[in-house]
Amino acid sequence: MIRSARWRWLMALVGLLAAATACAAEEKNPPPTDRVDDFFIRHNLHPAAQKLGRGIGNIATGWMEIPATMEKRYTPQDAPTAIFTGLTYGLLKGVARTAVGVYETVTCAIPYPENYAPILPPLEYFRHTDDQEE
Repeated sequence: MIRSARWRWLMALVGLLAAATACAAEEKNPPPTDRVDDFFIRHNLHPAAQKLGRGIGNIATGWMEIPATMEKRYTPQDAPTAIFTGLTYGLLKGVARTAVGVYETVTCAIPYPENYAPILPPLEYFRHTDDQEE
């Protein structure tokens, strides 16, 4: 009877050690990742994809430079001049943003400028600031 009690304790101890080892082994294995993310990381395609997205975004939103510049230049004292000046500047900036978008879209696989850096800053309309929530 003493022998069977020792045997039970020994089996319980072995079972606890096996369970602890299995739990430790599970924690060391990282969770499975997405195959597309693995492919992008392995071939360093994230910067090129960002450049492509920036290019398409600049093509699609280049026209938004016109109302943004008109709003920026508007003053109640000289509204007509501000509107026409904003229209002219906005049109030029919109054409430039669209052209840069075409360039970035076509050359998305080439790491120029240095490390796929953006050529133009994002439109102020799309910048996220905390004071917009007021």
